[in-house]
Order: sequence, then C-alpha cells, then structure tokens
Amino acid sequence: MSSIQVICGDKSFAVRFNAGETLLSALRRAGVSIPAACVGRGKCGKCRVSVNSVSRLACKVIPTDGDVITLPETSGGMILTDTIEISPAETNETGYAAAVDLGTTTVAVRLYELSSSRELGTVSRWNAQASYGADVISRIQHTIDDPDGLKTLSDRIRKQVSELIALLMRGHELRELKTIVIAGNTVMQHIFAGCEVKSIAVAPFKPETLFWEPVRDDLLGAQIVYSPCVAGYVGGDITAGLLASGLYEKDGCFLFLDIGTNGEMAIGGRGGFTCCAVASGPAFEGAGISCGMAGIGGAISHVRYDNGFLYDVIGSETPRGLCGSGLIDLVAALIRLGVIDESGRLLPPCDVPEKMRRYVTADDNGNGVFHLTPEVYLTAADVRNLQLAKAAVAAGVQVLLNSRGKSAEELDGVYIAGGFGTYIDIGSAMDIGMLPRLGKSLLHCLGNTSLAGASMAALSSERRGTLLEIAEKCGYIELSGRQDFTQYFTDNMTF
Repeated sequence: MSSIQVICGDKSFAVRFNAGETLLSALRRAGVSIPAACVGRGKCGKCRVSVNSVSRLACKVIPTDGDVITLPETSGGMILTDTIEISPAETNETGYAAAVDLGTTTVAVRLYELSSSRELGTVSRWNAQASYGADVISRIQHTIDDPDGLKTLSDRIRKQVSELIALLMRGHELRELKTIVIAGNTVMQHIFAGCEVKSIAVAPFKPETLFWEPVRDDLLGAQIVYSPCVAGYVGGDITAGLLASGLYEKDGCFLFLDIGTNGEMAIGGRGGFTCCAVASGPAFEGAGISCGMAGIGGAISHVRYDNGFLYDVIGSETPRGLCGSGLIDLVAALIRLGVIDESGRLLPPCDVPEKMRRYVTADDNGNGVFHLTPEVYLTAADVRNLQLAKAAVAAGVQVLLNSRGKSAEELDGVYIAGGFGTYIDIGSAMDIGMLPRLGKSLLHCLGNTSLAGASMAALSSERRGTLLEIAEKCGYIELSGRQDFTQYFTDNMTF
C-alpha cells in the first residue's frame, strides 16, 4: 500500500492509501479531521489542503505515492466555553465528574472536583466528525450509506471526548472519575451512544430514544448520563440550556433560542415550554458560503461601514473568509447601502449607488458579486443561503409566539444561547429580519448553556432529576408540513 506524508503544524506523519481512493477518504481513515461541509462532493471548497505545495480540494485529489500534504491550521478559533456561573452543589461524593457539550461543530469538556464543586479546567476542540459533513443530516446520511458509518462516527467522537477528559485528568486518578454528563442535540447523543439515527431523518422523525430512561453506557470507567431530549430535533442541549437559564422556575413568557447548524427554540416559563426546531443550515457557522469559514484565525467576524468598509479579523491575521457573525453584519450593511435589495438580490454594478460600484462586479447571471477584500467576496447564492436560514428562524419564532397567543412585544425576555448570542451583533440580526425588533433590555445572552447545564447536572443528582422534569414539561411542534410555518417562511424571505 502506498503512502503520503502529512504535515500539520509541527507534526509530520505517514498515511497509507488505497489505489483510486480520494485524499479526503484516506485522511478520514487515518483519523484526520478536516472540514467537508458537502461530504466530499466538491461543492463547498472547505477541504482545501496543500498537495506538494499546490492548493487542492482533498475530495478531488487521488494521491500518489510520496505526496506531501500540508493541512491548514485550525487552532485559535472561537469555540465558546464561557458560561454563567455554576453554583456549588451540596454533595457528599468524592472524586471527579465531567460535563460535555457535544455540538455538531464543536466539543467542549469541563472537569469538576465533586467534594468542592471546584472547576479544574475546560478544553474544547472542533468536532472530529467534521469531515463527514457540517450538519446532522450529513452525519445521518453517512450512517445510511456506509454499513460501518454509525460505528465510525461513534468511535471517532467517543475517542475525542476520551482524549479531552484524559487531558483534564492529568495529575488526578482516572479511576476516580465518577460521572460524565453529555448534552447535545438528539442526533449527536444517539451517535455517541451508538444508537441508530436513520428514523430521525424521515417523518415522523421519531428517535430511538429520548434518553428519559438511563442508558447503560460508560466511558473511561465512568457512568455516562445523557441529558433528556424533547424530540428528534430538540435535544439534550436545549433541556440543559433551560436548566442553566433558570427560565423553568420563572413566572412569565420567555423565548429561548439556540441557533447553530440547527435552530432550536422554546417559549414558556415556570408552567413548561413549547419547543420547535428549524433547519437553519450551516450558513451561520460559515459553511455553504463561498468565502465562509469557521470562527478561526483569518475569519472576518464583524463588518461595519463608515465612509468605507471596516472589519474585525480573528487573530489579527490577513482576512481569509467570513464566519457567521461577519456574514450577517455584511449583509445587513449591504441592505442599508442599497447593494442588496428587499427581495435579496445582490445588484449588479450598474444598479448600486455610485459610491458602491468599486466594490461590485457582475456574475454570468447578471447578479452582483460584492468584494470586501480581494480574497473575500459575497455572491448572490451566499445571500440566498442566508435568506433561507434567517427566514426559517423567523418563521419558527412566529409559530411559537402564536402557540402561546403572544406577540413579540408581549414577551418578558428573549434569552439567546451559544455563539449566536455571544458573537453575532443582535442589531444586525434584527436588521435582516431574523429576530423580532425588541428593546435591548429584553435581550439576554447566556453563553454556552449546554455546557453550563451539563456542568450543573454533573455536580448534582438532584439537578439531573430537574433536567428530566424540564423535558417532561416540554411540548413539541413539528413544523414540517404546517401551512402557517410555510407561509411565515415565505413572508420572511425578503429583507
């Protein structure tokens, strides 16, 4: 079997490959994770690597013996591990417990000493399944297409979490690790547990389990506790988030949003919640966008206009692309400046204000292409992908409001979890019509509530009971096939 030499940072190692196998496939088998939002179809451009000093797409390269592959650096990204303060738990237990935020894109692990509730450390990484697609549908499809697909994905994520926990446990006795609490969306929890996920991809989207009953599972000798889910697309990350937010014990009507590759949301308060989920797609995390990228070094994270375009770049590096927050800022600015019209069309140079013409070229279909820098640009298709994502979120919010007979103005607060609330300019999200326009006093950004809720449950069996109570008091609205959702989605496509 032939081999290639792979260089990643200061590491170098050999990878064997089969005749006719793509470079992406060979890297996958070797456990190397590089982004492949389109699952290797050559459409997303995210699996770009250097092959013998030439930039190529790994999914389009058939390697030859002796090739030298240089992988891009993916460190230094904005993986959100900031949480609200976790209150100590009264317990007589000794040893350690770990909390895991099992995201589709990222994974974060936190370790606690049980006797003192003291946090010993937090580590995070990009999800090792990234080369199998940017969203859960791609991951599900891999389990269908490949007879060993479920095992491959499960083994990969369990290995990654094991390594992160072991990293935190250095200097401590691993045998003293008592509990690991996993909080993720329903699909990610299923894959971690090795449960089939095919049924979640087709109507009626019924998962094999909601994790309301304990699952006999362990990792590194510790018992695994899965956060209870509500439905196929409202997972344990949402119940953990509702626990962390404290909304389950508040009087009033509150909207809770966790927007990522999936848009999961809930409305309610002390009396329980109504939940739904929308397929917002990976646009908010940089996938499916021509110059989109994750929030890593070189990504433009914020854009504004003041007699010229100003932008922030993560890591103060040369700008290489747009992450989700930068994309939303840029589109909001271009709407205000008349470069994108109300229908969402990116106008050609002849139709934009004169001061904008130097930034715009025309594509083959008569649409504009906006150039923020010589390397970073926005196409009509990019705007369309953002429209689809923001319309889905806005329509889901409206269905939830209707379920409670409320208008947006009658809400007692909007609580936004995850990177969406932390990094994205809420004003820009309102400007593009993604979120209802509300006063700033009603908006609350909570950080990583999935990790916070998992941490609370890791420290206390009583809080694990509360997680289940929250799930049991959640209703669910399936949006697919609903005429009102379809109408709201259509209405919210425009800017």
